[in-house]
Amino acid sequence: MLPQEFSIEYLQEVENKELLIKLILQIKKDAQMVGVDFEIKEESSPFELVNYLQIFLSNLIQNNFNAYANLLYRVDIPEKELLDLQDLEISILVKNIAILLLKKEWQKVWFKSRIQ
Repeated sequence: MLPQEFSIEYLQEVENKELLIKLILQIKKDAQMVGVDFEIKEESSPFELVNYLQIFLSNLIQNNFNAYANLLYRVDIPEKELLDLQDLEISILVKNIAILLLKKEWQKVWFKSRIQ
């Protein structure tokens, strides 16, 4: 169950708008605020960002669940959306959580770019 209004292909548009770096920086900032490092090159492609984010989230789930939960809270992923995903296989769960996280972070970046 992927959010229909936000997809990996949508990130191609983000890259074209030159907001991809701001998106990466926002994810890094929120991860740092919960005490974990999201280490990815700012010039990464949308595909690299999605792949690395999935690996990062999977690692947090397995090794630092408190940081994972705090990150989702910090990014403001709605609890209802998380509950809808609870019965999924781990790889599908991680993919969906990554998309939800990207969607929320993109909203922050997009909004900030509009008010500046």
